[in-house]
Amino acid sequence: MSPSSQWTLFIARPGRDRQHVIRDPSGEPRLIFGEDDGKRINDRLARYLVESLNADPEIEDPNPDEGWFLDSPGDGEAQDPAILICDPDFETRLEILDTGHLEEDQALGRKVVALINTYFIRTEASYPSTSSADFPTARQQPRSKR
Repeated sequence: MSPSSQWTLFIARPGRDRQHVIRDPSGEPRLIFGEDDGKRINDRLARYLVESLNADPEIEDPNPDEGWFLDSPGDGEAQDPAILICDPDFETRLEILDTGHLEEDQALGRKVVALINTYFIRTEASYPSTSSADFPTARQQPRSKR
């Protein structure tokens, strides 16, 4: 597979101002993590998403009614045109930049949410003694489908 057909990840300055920018195969930024909150989950999750998107899996959300939620555009005039993917505690969030094709953006959002939920299930199985402060599972509140 040529590099032009793969998703890529750019990590900005280290420290509290670090951002993860995931670019689509055409090189356009599509997913952006907010500022690094110091939790090690951000680097690992970002790399997992890039690897998974490059593998192009057909994935089913293991927790379709729990955990992460999509916040669609149109919730206020000040909000940038994007789809936000957040856990209910807002500890980890991503932003999918709007391409002008809402159905494609929402499809990517649903795929990323399914990957995130799968990631956390695998992480919890690998680290059963890890506290929720280190790995926000966010499975108590239903996901908003606005």
